[in-house]
Amino acid sequence: MAVTPEIQTEQLPRIARTPFYYGWIILAVAALASFTSAPGQTYIFSVFLDSFIEDLGISSTYISTLYLFGSLSAAGMMIIIGRSLDRFGPRIMLVVVTVLIGSGAMWLSRVETAWQLFIGFAVMRTMGQGALSLIPATMVSVWFVRKRAMALAIMSLGGAAASGVFPIYGSTLIDAYGWRTAWIAIAITAWALLIVPVVLFVRRSPESVGLLPDGVKQGTVATAARRTSSAGATERAWTLGEAAHSRALWLLMVAGTAQSLIGTGVMFHQVQIVTDKGLSTSVSAGVFGVIAPTAVAGQFIAGYLSQKFPERYLIAISQVLLVLNMLLLLQVSEPWHAYVYGALLGLNMGFLMNVLQSIWPTYFGRRHLGTIRGVTNFGTMSAAALGPLPLALAFDISGSYTFGLVVYMILPPICAAAALAAGGPGAPTKPGGVNRVTALAQV
Repeated sequence: MAVTPEIQTEQLPRIARTPFYYGWIILAVAALASFTSAPGQTYIFSVFLDSFIEDLGISSTYISTLYLFGSLSAAGMMIIIGRSLDRFGPRIMLVVVTVLIGSGAMWLSRVETAWQLFIGFAVMRTMGQGALSLIPATMVSVWFVRKRAMALAIMSLGGAAASGVFPIYGSTLIDAYGWRTAWIAIAITAWALLIVPVVLFVRRSPESVGLLPDGVKQGTVATAARRTSSAGATERAWTLGEAAHSRALWLLMVAGTAQSLIGTGVMFHQVQIVTDKGLSTSVSAGVFGVIAPTAVAGQFIAGYLSQKFPERYLIAISQVLLVLNMLLLLQVSEPWHAYVYGALLGLNMGFLMNVLQSIWPTYFGRRHLGTIRGVTNFGTMSAAALGPLPLALAFDISGSYTFGLVVYMILPPICAAAALAAGGPGAPTKPGGVNRVTALAQV
């Protein structure tokens, strides 16, 4: 059989004729999208909390309840967003999501009642914490296979930068122009940052522009398929139905709940927990400053280790560190104790975030990744929304967060066992799995 000649550079679409792998441009846009998710993240709402309380006449508890249900609504929307991502592709979806997150910020600039605030929370959490986390990570996972974990770590720099920039940006706007004008400025900022780069540079997959993942030397689809087959590639294009029939999907979803629930819960109550132990609010605020850079470090450590060890083992090991985190937090009595706790928490959160993003394409392939991740993100976001509740109940009942932290320590061993029980990646349990190159070439 004659081998089909390789595609020459001049035969590629103009956008793919870069002197380096085009996926690095996709990665840069994904990092920018992660940065632009900030208006829907918890840290930006914390800046506006006092303004909501004063101007709307709503208590902090009431606002927290609205925020909880807004986040749960966003979790439910992830299934629709994931399916839409597979249908319409990342370019269309990112433009729509960016328009909507800006519109949500505009809506928040005009809220007068509790129900209006709830709608604003639901929209911003859906588009920010949800869609602008799911879509960039899925893009990177499609364009990178061997280098996926490290590429996801690089992408995380956008989110880390946003957590440092946007709270300062928001508070400065509030001081200078008032909170309503601040939301308008944030809306315009989101539109200006992301829409044009997405339209100009984002493409669905490397195969859609005649390339292969990771910058492998380009060839025809048939040649690429033979290369990956001869190299022993095992990635499969699972459908959601096939994935739902495998125990791995559900066990890995359980394995990922501790990171979301515990991480969100302790950070939501962190200031109160630390100050209740006799430390100052400046120390508790300083802990947040430690968490962000160590989370980035955790991402890169996970990116390196994921190339050497099965991801399910890394998830299991990290659960031990989560228990250690809770033990450290219980024992905090000096400022340096708090900073050590913050450093370990950030390191572990970043580590788990990277592994839990890269494990889904490892197990289920790239073809239907958006749909599958929409379901898994529903579980993750639901856990995050419920995370603060155990600590809040513990404090209301006993006047202390100790019992809630002890309850938290029950979950990581369960998650570790679920990760180990998931087993390794395999073929779909029902007919229909196809080679990843063949599948994506049709997109």
